[in-house]
Amino acid sequence: MRLHAPPALDAVELARVHGADGSIAHAEVRIGDSVVMLFDSKPGWPPTPAFLRLYVPDSDAVHRRALAAGGTSVTDVTHLYFGERVGRVRDPLGNLWWIHTRVEDVSPEELVRRLADPDFIRAMDYVQGADFFA
Repeated sequence: MRLHAPPALDAVELARVHGADGSIAHAEVRIGDSVVMLFDSKPGWPPTPAFLRLYVPDSDAVHRRALAAGGTSVTDVTHLYFGERVGRVRDPLGNLWWIHTRVEDVSPEELVRRLADPDFIRAMDYVQGADFFA
């Protein structure tokens, strides 16, 4: 089996242990300042894609790199009412990545105002209406 550390996310492989059958029994990749542990599923296990949230300095750039590396956009990067730009990408193995960048601190009063703002309402409708499994 091949470890698929997403190059678009600047993942760096830290460790890999193979099982007797050649499968990946344990692996670790660093993405930013986080370590993600991975392993291959066993024969007979149902498909179990991962759902991962990743905070990065520039979600737009990472989203573009993920698409260029073979990912499929689930949602475009969208500015949401709580002060983050968020896009979602499905990687070639079916894992779903939420790619976030914090762009502003929003006061509680501004959050309430934005919840009634038609532009922010449309943005939330868009991201919440996405079919993750299409």
